[in-house]
Amino acid sequence: MIRVTLPCYQCGEEAILEGLCPTCYRKKYPLVEVRTPIKITACKRCGSIKIPGGWKTIPGNIDDSEELMNTQASYAIGLEVGLLNPAVELTIDIENRLDRVLHVDLIAYGMSHKKLEPHEEHYPVELRFHYATCGTCGMMSGGYHEAILQIRADEREVSQEEITEILRIVTDKTVSKYGQDTKAFVTEVTENKFGMDLRIGSEHLAKRIADQLESQYLAERKDNYKLIGQEKGGKEKYRITILIRLPRFQIGDFVKVNNSPCQVISLGKGGLGCFDLQTRESFTINPKSAKWRTLEFLDKETVTREYMVTMRAFDQPIQIMDSKTFEILEIDPSRFDSPAETGGTVHGVFLEGTFYLLPMN
Repeated sequence: MIRVTLPCYQCGEEAILEGLCPTCYRKKYPLVEVRTPIKITACKRCGSIKIPGGWKTIPGNIDDSEELMNTQASYAIGLEVGLLNPAVELTIDIENRLDRVLHVDLIAYGMSHKKLEPHEEHYPVELRFHYATCGTCGMMSGGYHEAILQIRADEREVSQEEITEILRIVTDKTVSKYGQDTKAFVTEVTENKFGMDLRIGSEHLAKRIADQLESQYLAERKDNYKLIGQEKGGKEKYRITILIRLPRFQIGDFVKVNNSPCQVISLGKGGLGCFDLQTRESFTINPKSAKWRTLEFLDKETVTREYMVTMRAFDQPIQIMDSKTFEILEIDPSRFDSPAETGGTVHGVFLEGTFYLLPMN
């Protein structure tokens, strides 16, 4: 039996698929469908590009204008170009760049049919840029905020170290929500003698930040809603103010727990880590424990004094000398956590008239 192969009905070459040769089949079924020119509306402030139903944020912080333009072009082409199948790969080569126009060579690579070898197709595409302000940047520039986050400290100022750490947390939380929450931004940060106020676009973001601060600093928290108007449909609109009050004590400070003087050695989600200056034991409490209700502030870490071991003899009190006042104290050897060597340095503190040695780290 003789098998006859029909010719391609368009060019006469040997037909492979649907009466067409590979070349004609690829012409009939191109890897991509693209219309040119492609119009791109981009936010001049943040670089987002407008898409049906909203704006597409560009990930990363791209400062170079040409690199940003290239990235915007890649995203726009990905949205505008129709692919023959999901396996088709797209790349672009910039051929000419004007102020608001890009001429690119769109390169598509893939298979028109599983029986055919992969091939490459080239399409000249023009991209025309127009600039506007996206909704998020418009709200930011207008001072929009759904929440006010107030940072305060109990009977003390918020330290610069705490401000720096809190701003880092705010930045991390905001960046993690970028592209997911259009209101994930901070409109204003102000510092005053009481602490710090942050005006935050998204109530959800403000609550996430407050959750972490409350947990990390074992802080007190108060949420208060205030009616600020009505939405278009008549629904009442509220703004939340979240007060985070940091505890009076910080790591290194001195507190009293169950009437026993202690030094704060850790502070975080796991609770408040304390070192009992009498029993020389470490323990942890949290706001839900019974001991927390007995917690009292004694003094700041700054009252700590440095001493030099001046004399050590068998079965005799160890003499230490204040490095500033040169006052001599005699301490029972049993009160030292580890052997004290003559000439060595130790630290101690007077609390409520009683001297305590601090843990030797």
